[in-house]
Amino acid sequence: MIEPQKVILPPKYYHDNFIYLFDFVQEKYKSILNENEWRFLRKFYCLSEDAQCLFIRFANRKGLFFNVKTLKYEEIENIENCILELAKNEFITFLNDSHLNFSIELLDFLKKDEILATLDIETKKNVQKLKKDDLIIAILNDFKKLSSMDSIVSKDAIIKVNFEIETNFIKFLFFGNRYSDMSEFVMRDMGIMQFEKYDNDKLIAQFSNRKEADEKWYISIQREQFETIKTQFTFEAINEWFYTILDSLKDISEKAKPSLERFKLMIASFFEKNKMLDFALNIYSICTEVPARERKVRILLKNKLTEEAYALLQLMTESSKNADEYFFAIDSLKKLESKSKVSKKSTTSKLSEAKEITISENYRYRVEAGTMDYYFEKGYEAAFTENHLWRALFGLIYWEIIFDSDLVAFHHPLQKRPSDLYLPDFFEKRNAQIQNLFDSFQTSTDLMLHVSRIYNLKNGIANPFVVWLDEIWVIVRKVIERVDLEKIKLVMKEMSKNLVENSRGFPDIMIWNDNDFEFIEVKSPTDSLSNQQLYWLFFFEKIELKSSVLRVYYSKGI
Repeated sequence: MIEPQKVILPPKYYHDNFIYLFDFVQEKYKSILNENEWRFLRKFYCLSEDAQCLFIRFANRKGLFFNVKTLKYEEIENIENCILELAKNEFITFLNDSHLNFSIELLDFLKKDEILATLDIETKKNVQKLKKDDLIIAILNDFKKLSSMDSIVSKDAIIKVNFEIETNFIKFLFFGNRYSDMSEFVMRDMGIMQFEKYDNDKLIAQFSNRKEADEKWYISIQREQFETIKTQFTFEAINEWFYTILDSLKDISEKAKPSLERFKLMIASFFEKNKMLDFALNIYSICTEVPARERKVRILLKNKLTEEAYALLQLMTESSKNADEYFFAIDSLKKLESKSKVSKKSTTSKLSEAKEITISENYRYRVEAGTMDYYFEKGYEAAFTENHLWRALFGLIYWEIIFDSDLVAFHHPLQKRPSDLYLPDFFEKRNAQIQNLFDSFQTSTDLMLHVSRIYNLKNGIANPFVVWLDEIWVIVRKVIERVDLEKIKLVMKEMSKNLVENSRGFPDIMIWNDNDFEFIEVKSPTDSLSNQQLYWLFFFEKIELKSSVLRVYYSKGI
């Protein structure tokens, strides 16, 4: 096997990428950048290249504080001069008492002895035996304990990086979120990840106005803030804090709504886990995403509000958002109507119908592999399929629709998927394209030719559904050969109805011989079926695509 050639990046590769990002944002978002951001960009472009490089080095590292005596970058000729230039132009400031406002970042940066040196004598006596993490928590619980920077020995060597808000917001505009970072450029440049190529002129700003960007940014900040306050505030204070945020977002844009829904669920779940059920119930009641209704029912039943829970369960059966909701509602209604404390769940009932086999104890932690060997011995071929097979088939079939840059869904060149891929109307918008595509497949050979063309043309390019492994391609071809074309189309269409949920829960393995094939969900003696697995078993049964559940036991004698 030929070893791939090692990629050596130019010394200032990161500078090229940052300049590209800044130029891109200026072009696509010039109408929504505010004066602070324009001022930052103007000042940045006026710096020398080496000073720009040093600032970018800071921006790409974790934290706001750095010790200049530890800095060493071979591509930057005179770091000392760059520090002076950055300080003169307000990109950095040396440590001073104003930095007490950045207590979390500062405490995380300082060594334990440096932290202790900032405390008064009495406080130091009480906390000096604590580990650093516990010491930080103790100080954060009483901000007054942190008094001055004067006693830090290395004070003159410590700097704080400025313009952190402007820098992070500009990166946020480029990526459309706060979790992506410049390492994605590196992965591309090193050849670790390939991206679909887009016409730069067809890349459209993800945010059409400042309000959309500010709201999504604001919610992501509050989610991070919650991780701090949940250990410091009372439940009542957290509840008040949450509703204050909610009040400020009453006229929220469509772009920010999904982020807000995830935020609501996070807060409601926190209250539920901490037995603050009234707070949790109120928030679940204003959530529109799963599993809010299920959690609400559970709380209602716990509070003996049976009639209200019953009404909600009936609504869930009529308009369920996913398999978990549907089967939870069905099973809960059955239990309420039978007035029995014990009622067999739908998944348990299906599992009780399972065929049974026995394999060697040696397969105890490799039950799928043991099951495949069992069928090999009986003259079958077998392959591990689960979600990888169907997701890969989906990604290959729909590739040109998913990555159609003529639609307003691509916003930067490192995008792995369209921004609306998991929204409910993704396939509704593309219905005509999908229908035309499916109409072009008159035979399995047509489908095989299409999928083969995409596989060979796009091999290695990032796709949220395709794992580029040879064995996946082998089983994709086998399914196209073995499974009726119309049934494949039905599975693909069913997946497209709810990509978030319906791209998981498929049977574990496929077996076949010259005359037969079957998809099998493998369960060890202690395993249970999930609702999503049951969903696909029922769907396969409905379209007459052969599948079953198999209960596997172990025997030491085999």
